[in-house]
Amino acid sequence: MIKKNSVLDRLKQDSFKKKESSTPTTPEIKEFEITVIEKDFLPNTDVIFNYDDIQDLEMKEDLIRYESLLHVAKSNYHTRAGEILLEANEKYSNNKSGTFGIWLEHMKIGKKTAERLINRFKFISTNFTSPDDQLYFETLPLSLTYEVSSPNANKDLVNAVIKREVKTRKEYMSLKNETKNISTKKTDFGSIEKLFEKLNLNISTLIENKIETSSIDSDKAKNMYEKIEFLNKEIKNLLTEIEKIN
Repeated sequence: MIKKNSVLDRLKQDSFKKKESSTPTTPEIKEFEITVIEKDFLPNTDVIFNYDDIQDLEMKEDLIRYESLLHVAKSNYHTRAGEILLEANEKYSNNKSGTFGIWLEHMKIGKKTAERLINRFKFISTNFTSPDDQLYFETLPLSLTYEVSSPNANKDLVNAVIKREVKTRKEYMSLKNETKNISTKKTDFGSIEKLFEKLNLNISTLIENKIETSSIDSDKAKNMYEKIEFLNKEIKNLLTEIEKIN
């Protein structure tokens, strides 16, 4: 059984040992590093987090609300930053001295980031007159707002975000890729039709040259033209059917 004063006795003994020691002890110096959350804990890859996996309804609703509030807090800063950069850009970016670019470097802001922030602020100013609509936009992920506010953004996709049909960058990029694939297919068919028209022109020119040199008579040439016209219709119908399938 441990005595009540055993801890006190041990402290006294330690104290006497220190007094008896003739060699002065040098305190151990430890180096401390400030812990930065982003540095130590932020993963290199995207974390897959699904709110539907949370069974606790209160926790699920709270975390969704907290995420929205964090998006707004971050977004408000970026909106204000875009407004400031726009003003600075309009006043000093064209002075041809390079001072504005150097100033951006001094502020640790890349030119691409500055451009994104400015475009984002312009987009908000142009597209949202209602405070509620702007507040909703501010709750969206920053990466999505960058995509939407790009001057080259697809208008249909932009409207989908404004109408609250698309709420994440993943959804946006998926639709963007689908739109790009459809556009590429249409371009391919357009190229085929142009090549087809060029081929028809070459055949017509060849037949006309044959008529002029009396290599074929007009009746035979007429028969060839009729065959070409028939084949043209068949090929165009075939291309239309293929396009519908895709």
